[in-house]
Amino acid sequence: MKYSILEDPRYSHLAKPKTPLLKFFSFLFDLYANTVLTFYTPVTIVGKENIPKNEPFIFASNHNSHMDIAVLVYATRLGYEHFGFFAAKDYWFDNNFRRKFFQNFINLIPIERTNNPESLDLEDTFTLAKAFVSRNNNIVIFPEGERGQPGVMKRFRKGAMRFSVGLNIPIVPAVISGTEDAWPRKTRFMKPVPITVEVLPPIYPEQFLDSEKRDYNKYLSTQTKIMEELISERYAQLRASNGDNVSVD
Repeated sequence: MKYSILEDPRYSHLAKPKTPLLKFFSFLFDLYANTVLTFYTPVTIVGKENIPKNEPFIFASNHNSHMDIAVLVYATRLGYEHFGFFAAKDYWFDNNFRRKFFQNFINLIPIERTNNPESLDLEDTFTLAKAFVSRNNNIVIFPEGERGQPGVMKRFRKGAMRFSVGLNIPIVPAVISGTEDAWPRKTRFMKPVPITVEVLPPIYPEQFLDSEKRDYNKYLSTQTKIMEELISERYAQLRASNGDNVSVD
């Protein structure tokens, strides 16, 4: 019988609806995060009308804090149950305790960053992501690849655009300002700092079924650069204005 990544017990939950118990755990996690982001680090949401209502999408934003995932989910009010997050397989999945514990709260989609006999192919990650979004779920990707320093954005990678084209779903760019001050790197506790998240209009993918590879790669590079410039410019403006935008939520 041919091996299928969808039948691997470490990842098979991504292709199935959550059990009532796991839905309850997700609800508790939502309740905690929403309470913090409403009262302790109040979030202003701008551009909520740009969030697609009836189709899966990829949220792509700048990344300065562990809070960024919570802020993006909070902006949609859809809950953690309906979002998947790419996570390094060697850290989040190869450790059984860590994988089983966090599976109770959030949907992690494995992506490989090592090269060994048990490494996942990128095609495996695509298969899992496709199964997950086929249930009208969404994905969060940080194109910088890792958290940056406050006020400084790193060069965007092409992964978000590659998955947008491969899954045929739009990217929704977002700009987050304030999380770098509310919960900076190497600090244990959050601070009561206001946060702003601005949602930009969706970017719908072009398809390259019959085009040459160089055209496909050029498209990924061009669109990634456009998205990076949009987010970078708006991030600088939000930082300069100290997050004084008016909520439209």
